[in-house]
Amino acid sequence: MIEPFVAAFTLALLSEIADKTQLVILGLAIRYKSPFRVFSGALLAHAVMDGIAIALGAFFGFSLSSSLIKNGVGILFILLGVWTFVKPYFKKSKKEDKEIVSKTPFTTSFLTVLLSEFGDKTQIASGLLAAKYVVPIPIFIGFVSALAIAIGFNVFVGSKVAERIPRKTIKMVTAILFILFGIFTLLS
Repeated sequence: MIEPFVAAFTLALLSEIADKTQLVILGLAIRYKSPFRVFSGALLAHAVMDGIAIALGAFFGFSLSSSLIKNGVGILFILLGVWTFVKPYFKKSKKEDKEIVSKTPFTTSFLTVLLSEFGDKTQIASGLLAAKYVVPIPIFIGFVSALAIAIGFNVFVGSKVAERIPRKTIKMVTAILFILFGIFTLLS
């Protein structure tokens, strides 16, 4: 039970520290000057999206053969890592990153994060871990704990941290972590 928690916590924390969604959350906290409401809305949205991914991953983990899961998870983690490296070389859409506007910081944060996390690497990683370990509760707790720290860091301390850690470095570390986790999964 400790290994799935640690794997989930580590992957979520490293992949979310300099993530685009986290920068949007920081922007919302600055815009609304209501950090607790932004934090609560963003964390709830992450929990909903990752909870769905974990439930689906655990279901497929119970339903499919262990060798198929192991190989699929390993290959998908490697692909996520490679995609993180090559994604900056693709042209971005002008419509990307549109913000949802509402009257309250909580609702705006919740809806913005909910929509931006659909199919995000963290959500996919949470489902993959659930499929691999087939213990959804420790994985969910690991992801939500790490996300609470990442969101809290961005909302409450973010501007000072963002000035000192280059976003490119964090993305590179995340990509390498995904690739290594994929290789480890394939070899174990």
